[in-house]
Amino acid sequence: MKNKAFTMIEVMMALIVVSIMLAVMAPVITTTGSSSNQNTEVKIMDSTPVGVIVAWWGTNYPEGWLPVNGQSIIEPEYEALRNALGGLDTLPDLNGGANPGSSTTWIIKAVKK
Repeated sequence: MKNKAFTMIEVMMALIVVSIMLAVMAPVITTTGSSSNQNTEVKIMDSTPVGVIVAWWGTNYPEGWLPVNGQSIIEPEYEALRNALGGLDTLPDLNGGANPGSSTTWIIKAVKK
C-alpha cells in the first residue's frame, strides 16, 4: 500500500475551510459597564446566519439550532429557516444513513437569536 502525503494545496485548503468555519461560528462577546463596575454583564451574540449547516459533536445543541433529521419546520418561529431553504417545510435527513453509530450530528441554524 502506498502512503500518500498531504500536498501543500490540500493543507492550504483545509486551513481555509477551518478559518471560514471559525469566522461563521465564532460568537461575539461584548461587555457593558465600566472597568470599575463589579457587575459587568457579558452578552454572547451568535452571528451565524440562519440556514448554515455544521457538524456537531454530541446532542447538546446550541440554542437556536436543530439536528438535520428530516423533521417538519412548519412552526412560525422557523419562518426565516424556511426562507433560507427556499420554502421547504421539512429538513433533509443528513444524520440517518451514513454513520448511524457516530456521535457527530449535522445541525442547522434555525432561529436568529
